Amino acid sequence: MADAPDTSRLTAGGFAVKVLVRVLVSAFVGSALLIAWIWAYRSGVLDRVVNDTTFGEFILLVVVGLPIALLVSALLAGPVLWLLKVRPVWPIILLGPILLGLAHYFKLPDHLASLGDKWTVLTLMAGASYGVAALLSAPTMLRKR
Repeated sequence: MADAPDTSRLTAGGFAVKVLVRVLVSAFVGSALLIAWIWAYRSGVLDRVVNDTTFGEFILLVVVGLPIALLVSALLAGPVLWLLKVRPVWPIILLGPILLGLAHYFKLPDHLASLGDKWTVLTLMAGASYGVAALLSAPTMLRKR
């Protein structure tokens, strides 16, 4: 009787498809997450908090509020990616916001202003950041479980 092929090993094509799905799903989740934050801002929820603060309170908001916002984003994106069968999720939820921050630091949204208004560009940037994070962390898929 012939030995059955090892199905735990991925072919190159199978791995490429899994990476492509990983990148696309992550990009979608990153964009959806930023759309949710934009909705919260434009609905006035975040705007009221920021506008009613003094400078000292604003600094406190940046020092405390930004890490809380990043934590909330990770807590939202992680389970969604997990449910969509993207494994492992931790590199994506850690690298995605960092890449988006780097894009802001290098003023990439200003260079892409021709693509649309600032909200459209930010949504595209968030999707790209999470997608690139998924691509960069694709080798983590090969680890033995």
